[in-house]
Amino acid sequence: MKLLRRLMAFVYRRPVQLVLSVLTTLVVGGLLVFTIQFTLFDPRWLTFLGGILFAAILSLASQASKSEWVVSRITQQLERMTEQLEQEKKRSRSIEESLQSAHSRAQMIHDLQPTPLLYIDRDLRIRQHNRAFLKLTDWPAERIDGQLLRDVAPREYLALLPRFHETLAGSMVSYNMAWSAADGSTANYLVKQVPWPPDSPQIAGFYILMLPEQPAIAAAPAAATAELPHTETANPSMPHSAITGNSGETLYLHSLTDRLAGAEDPRAKLLRALEKDDEFLLFAQKILPLRNHPFEHGCHEILLRLREEEDNLLPPGGFIPVAEQFGLTEDIDRWVVRKVISWSMAQQKADPGWTVPLFCVNLSDAALSNPEFARFVRTELHRTKFAANRLCFEVGELETISNHDNVARFIAALKPAGCRFTADAFGSVKLSFSHLSGLALDFVKIDGVIIQNMFKTPGDLTKLRAIVGVCQKLGMRTIAEFVEDDRTLEKLRELGIDYAQGFGIARPGPIDNIR
Repeated sequence: MKLLRRLMAFVYRRPVQLVLSVLTTLVVGGLLVFTIQFTLFDPRWLTFLGGILFAAILSLASQASKSEWVVSRITQQLERMTEQLEQEKKRSRSIEESLQSAHSRAQMIHDLQPTPLLYIDRDLRIRQHNRAFLKLTDWPAERIDGQLLRDVAPREYLALLPRFHETLAGSMVSYNMAWSAADGSTANYLVKQVPWPPDSPQIAGFYILMLPEQPAIAAAPAAATAELPHTETANPSMPHSAITGNSGETLYLHSLTDRLAGAEDPRAKLLRALEKDDEFLLFAQKILPLRNHPFEHGCHEILLRLREEEDNLLPPGGFIPVAEQFGLTEDIDRWVVRKVISWSMAQQKADPGWTVPLFCVNLSDAALSNPEFARFVRTELHRTKFAANRLCFEVGELETISNHDNVARFIAALKPAGCRFTADAFGSVKLSFSHLSGLALDFVKIDGVIIQNMFKTPGDLTKLRAIVGVCQKLGMRTIAEFVEDDRTLEKLRELGIDYAQGFGIARPGPIDNIR
């Protein structure tokens, strides 16, 4: 029965019907010739076969006419669609020309504005600036387009980082700034940070407007500017600035730079903090498994705080720019590794039934570039008998690109001992796995901006699916950061993400809170 239905469906196709009509006509014509030759021109046979031949010819003509009509109709439709497509192309070109013209006019107005203006995206990359801003800052235009603010601006400018995050959360921020130019003159500005788009649940970035409050005055006293005495900045030609809130109180340079760069030697102050047990504090943030994976005893990222930050309720990490400037980041990394191991061993000694969780430690470029750091880690593991597979080193995506060979050597030196490795902030620089080639990574931590935008930007959700698919094929586990609500968490489970981290799961807290 099934075979019969297939046969009937085949027969009723138009090309098949046309072929059958032609074959029928030929067969009937052949029969008619045969009959004429062998039936002695019997009128009844001739009439019968003639009727059949006539019917076959009519059927063939009907099929041909119908096919011609279908072809004509399809041709007309194609012509109409071609015409519509051409019209759409013309409209598209017209709209594109109008947009380009509008963009040129806006750019001209933008550049002619006397107020310094800067646009920064969610990744804190400089995307747009006007001439007034370049004139004020003396930052070369060819070096700042598309660059991370922290890589271009003077270190003092990083004092604004806490205010940047406020704006990215949707708040318009205002404060006063005393900006010291390269020639020694100083001008006061009212700075406004305006989120963009305004009144939108999805902030794509923000504008910085610097409104002059008064004409330039003579160089301000040292106490009014945030200079580093007797030290060199990353770029000596860059201006220094003193940033003040509406109340006039001075903000710290990304928390503590002012204090560390005060009357005493900031390098000596950081070294003294490393020598004491109570100046630096270890914090930990929980990483939640979303699937059936190991580390049932917990997984945490290790974070570092300076006690002065905690005591004064300052944003964390203000000491990092100063540590980078004085080449102390590797010393800090060594302190963190020693402290994590010693704290874990003390916990085990106090409670033999306690199992060490997996600790993820961020590393600086200085530590990755120095072969001695890997030897130091191996020595500590051997000396303390600490389980190396409970130690995971996080390497920033930028380091895997710019410092790939050193990262590969570092991983090769510690992978045989059992240490684990994570590529941090993956997707923040480029969505490609080429820079991870040759790196024996265990985890890929996906950039938090992609996680935050996955419900709002289809492209980010597509990126996320692609990253998960490739990681699964390569045998690497995925970690999503910046997870802030249950909806995001459920979507990550659905997509096959292995681990999640963020304020929606747990906020960072002292390492002693781990149980």
